[in-house]
Amino acid sequence: MGKTTVSAVLARTVARSGRRVIALDCDSDPNLAANCGLPDDQVAAMRPFLDQSGPERMLPRGRDPQRLLADYGWAGPDDITLMLAARVEKAGSG
Repeated sequence: MGKTTVSAVLARTVARSGRRVIALDCDSDPNLAANCGLPDDQVAAMRPFLDQSGPERMLPRGRDPQRLLADYGWAGPDDITLMLAARVEKAGSG
């Protein structure tokens, strides 16, 4: 218990020491961005970079890591870049 809270504190602590932090939320109930301090309206606007609309999860094609960060990353407190891997629309769908 408390894995998301520990991850958020760790991300912000490391970022405050001057290191670049990319915090990727892979939980089926994503709360990392909110725990890092991203405002609710921005948390709600985050879109996952994994496409779960078909039978297989697909990564966006034709994007290098920098492009993925630009397209799906959100600037959070302490200069953390927050990303959402996937969002489950209903229980058992992820």
